[in-house]
Amino acid sequence: MSIIVIGAGEVGYNVAKKLSLEGKEIVVIDRDEDRIRRVSETLDVHTLLGNGSNLSVLKEAGIDKADMIIAVTNSDEVNMTCCLVASTQAIVPVKIARLRDREYLDSKLLEKLDIDLVINPDSETVEHLLRILPIPGARDVVEFASGRILAVGMFVEKNSPLSGRTLEELGSTYPEGIIVAAIYRDGSVIIPRGRDKLLQGDLVYFLGERELLLRILSPLLGGTKIGPPSRVMILGGGNLGFLLAHSLESRGISPKIVETDPERCEFLASRLRRSVVLKWDVEPYEELMREQNIRDMDVFLALTEDEEKNILFALLAKTMGARRVVSAVHRISLIPMAYKTGVDVVVSPSLLAVNRILQYVRKGKVLNVAVLPEEQAEMIETVAMETSDLVKGPIRELDLPRGVLVGAILRGDQVIIPRGDTQILPGDKVTLVTSSYSLRQLEKLLMVKLEYW
Repeated sequence: MSIIVIGAGEVGYNVAKKLSLEGKEIVVIDRDEDRIRRVSETLDVHTLLGNGSNLSVLKEAGIDKADMIIAVTNSDEVNMTCCLVASTQAIVPVKIARLRDREYLDSKLLEKLDIDLVINPDSETVEHLLRILPIPGARDVVEFASGRILAVGMFVEKNSPLSGRTLEELGSTYPEGIIVAAIYRDGSVIIPRGRDKLLQGDLVYFLGERELLLRILSPLLGGTKIGPPSRVMILGGGNLGFLLAHSLESRGISPKIVETDPERCEFLASRLRRSVVLKWDVEPYEELMREQNIRDMDVFLALTEDEEKNILFALLAKTMGARRVVSAVHRISLIPMAYKTGVDVVVSPSLLAVNRILQYVRKGKVLNVAVLPEEQAEMIETVAMETSDLVKGPIRELDLPRGVLVGAILRGDQVIIPRGDTQILPGDKVTLVTSSYSLRQLEKLLMVKLEYW
């Protein structure tokens, strides 16, 4: 499969990295020499220095034989032009573009450009936050099977009843409707087995039927009530902060939103109905936080474009008493470091955009893709076909690659957490957890048997 990635920034680099590891033929185009050098020195892909919207550059990249073009530069206009050229000057089957300006999303222009998938990182991030915020202690939340199945990532705290217990022991304590799908420990992801033990500091991904999983998580969180936060402060009134505030208002929440630019404050005040807009451009910020009773906040979110500032102010809010702090981090490589500093939740618009692209690249019977920490594992939701080896017998007898776990099955309206004797049936929606080293084997199996392409 031949794919042209235009833009070697955070999203473009990580998409090229993932797809090249899966054996795809990748060409990366960027007009920035430093970015192209980074790609050529670290990834096994072809690179081209130039303007990705230029026809001659695209022809040199092989647009005439490309199966897909992914335009993720920092310019919406360049991304749209790339897709336009791919439509009018060549027959590229699939065109993907990242667009930040929501005005383009609401126009009919996209229909004329024949873009197959449009990604807005801010919208993806807001949806992600709206899944996380109602669950205290959750670091990551992914939905499968149209929300019927949840994967919730949370740390094992010092006094947690999970600490020091094996999965076999947990299985005898908690209902059959949930499993531990993955463990992130010391920079590595473990696809667990029954004898694996949970340790303090582990980031654990629980997978199960939504309502049952939420009921079980509540006592594990010390009885903390699961539900939307009522007192919210947002640092940063850019597109991300504005979209989140607007979404919270629609849920009956009146957040406080802090912004330094006076014109942006006027915009926010004119568009938001329930939010309190605070203009603040004088340091130290501690004074503002103290005046606005940061210690009473259920959650503080630092969502500016400056990721280092976000981490620092999230930590400041935490030291001043905020119950939960969230930081937006754009560089995927910084996510582990941000967690180590003490930030409760780290959201990465770049990683969410990468997830969305991967989901579409594996189009066909793949319904959802979620990349786990440091890209060492993935959760993949797919549909079992009659010709698939997944339906050939009980799970224990399937020749699945090592490092692959069948996590959950949706059969009609029934959610099944499978055991070794469970048999997958044609039409089942299956959530698989796979380590990165097994992904290529799994995808080859799925590509052949489940008609990916």
